[in-house]
Amino acid sequence: MNGRQSIRQQLQWLGVVPALIMLILLLGALTWQRFDDAESELAGKGVFTVQYLASAAEYGVLSGNLNDLRYQARLAFQQPDVVFVEFRNTSGDVILHVDRSALSAGEATPRGQVREFHAAIYRQPLAMTAPLGEQSVDEGVPDRVGEVTVGLSDQFVVARQREILLASLAPAVLAILAGLWIARGMAVRLSRPLIELSQLVQKIRGGDFQARGGMALHGELATLQADINQLAAELEQARREQDDAMHALREARARAESASHAKSEFLAMMSHELRTPMNGVLGMLQLLELSELDREQAGYARAAVESTGHLLDVINDILDFSRIESGRLEIEHLYFPVTSMVENAAASVRFAAEQKHLAFRVEGLDALADVQVAGDPTRMRQVITNLLSNAVKFTESGHVVLRLSAEYLMGDKLRLCFEVEDSGIGIPEEKLPGLFDAFSQVDTSTSRRFGGTGLGLAIVRRLMDLMGGELAVHSEVGKGTVFAGAMTMPWRAAAAESVTQQPEGGKVALHGRLLLVEDNDVNRLVAQHMLEGVGLQVDVAVDGRLALDRLHAHRYDCVLMDIQMPVMDGMEAVRLWRQHERTEGEGHTPIIALTANALAGERERCLDAGMDDYLAKPFQRDGLLAMISRYLKPA
Repeated sequence: MNGRQSIRQQLQWLGVVPALIMLILLLGALTWQRFDDAESELAGKGVFTVQYLASAAEYGVLSGNLNDLRYQARLAFQQPDVVFVEFRNTSGDVILHVDRSALSAGEATPRGQVREFHAAIYRQPLAMTAPLGEQSVDEGVPDRVGEVTVGLSDQFVVARQREILLASLAPAVLAILAGLWIARGMAVRLSRPLIELSQLVQKIRGGDFQARGGMALHGELATLQADINQLAAELEQARREQDDAMHALREARARAESASHAKSEFLAMMSHELRTPMNGVLGMLQLLELSELDREQAGYARAAVESTGHLLDVINDILDFSRIESGRLEIEHLYFPVTSMVENAAASVRFAAEQKHLAFRVEGLDALADVQVAGDPTRMRQVITNLLSNAVKFTESGHVVLRLSAEYLMGDKLRLCFEVEDSGIGIPEEKLPGLFDAFSQVDTSTSRRFGGTGLGLAIVRRLMDLMGGELAVHSEVGKGTVFAGAMTMPWRAAAAESVTQQPEGGKVALHGRLLLVEDNDVNRLVAQHMLEGVGLQVDVAVDGRLALDRLHAHRYDCVLMDIQMPVMDGMEAVRLWRQHERTEGEGHTPIIALTANALAGERERCLDAGMDDYLAKPFQRDGLLAMISRYLKPA
């Protein structure tokens, strides 16, 4: 047998083992049969001997001739396994008992178990012919005159069985040893390559894909080894491809992160570069509105302000959508009065509705007069403003209505519901599924009547999702559209607040000394004229270093600080000044960030740097004065 044989051949060799087992069983059966033959031989000998003595002892028993009986016993003792002979009469009395040891002192008595054989002694009838008709009815049934017993030792049977057993045991032992040797050899030849193949598989499972099996095998084991080697090669190739793919993914991720970073920088730059000149345009137009104009000129100025406001809305929509898509838009959670938020949102579109002679009204606001809710007031106002602006935009005649309602839930929860209804052109049913998609328009033809970026409703839907709200729409073409929203938020009763006079246009008068830090000439001129127009003394600086010099030289009631400036930016200037205040123990100077960067996180960066408030460019004059009035006393 060769270790290189196939498994099938080796299993065929293993078939010898069952054959050997069958041989052992056959030898055992033959041995048992020979044991039975030895037993039968002893029994036959005993029966023959006792019957012979029974027929020969008739005379001795009838005549009482003990010598004759002893002679018969002597003849029986010629059989070496006869131990004793005993004769009895019909009454069962012993006539003669002859033992081999008593018969001859020099003859050895067989040892072992003695088996007794019995036979009756009958009177033999005479061979005479009786007269016809006188035969006895008992003719043919001899009389019993005694009994003879012969004891035979099984010593010779045992010896014979021992000989048979020894003769049969030797081939059986040889067969067992041969079977065990063959089985062990086959097990070793089968297990050795299997163990080595198993170790090879363990190496491959451990990540050693370069491991290969090099055993000289044939048949099925050779095929198995070749398959394992092929699997290892494929796994090694797959790992190389995976490493290449991971490297490509890392490079793609790095490029994507770089592109995202570049996109953020581009948005920041564009936000700043667009808002800076827009602030100058819008500021100059607002200053122009405050000047002495005739009716026609005032109309031109108002139209220019509105157009600039629309352009600003487009820029804000693009920036807001970019923040939402990148996941950088954070939702605030603070308590605010619902009525103020709604009134501000309605005021921003009321003028546009009146210009189109639309019936514009807000319903249900009285029920929320004493309620504050926890949420993001800026984003909620943006949602309502966008929906109202959209309704006014697509409504030529009729009405635009904002309805509010509240459902008080268990605990401190309130479900705030609102509806914006218009009697505008309506939306076709097939357009409703994609209504909230980014950059989508109901009318995409080149001759469409209404402009826009298509981001307003997309931003509204995403803001509602971020705030945990719901938004639905129902519309009929030619009859109008209803946008319904709802959100659940904590609420509390509004605390009593003192009424403060907000500055309105040119009617407000403030006093104090302000430092305006702005590097853009136009924006600096706009802000300076707005501030000086309400009675404020304004000093200017064109960079952060000059601003620090002004702050060290004079005491200011408030500082308006631009962020991106040459020499030293606004962030660094504020940090240095706050550090100076802590070191010298001077009072706190209010500093308001005045920046064209309106991207996500800019407000937080300004506040972290030490600023007190934040105002994004372009700003409305009223918004600028309202913010400054928080830190100055009215004149």
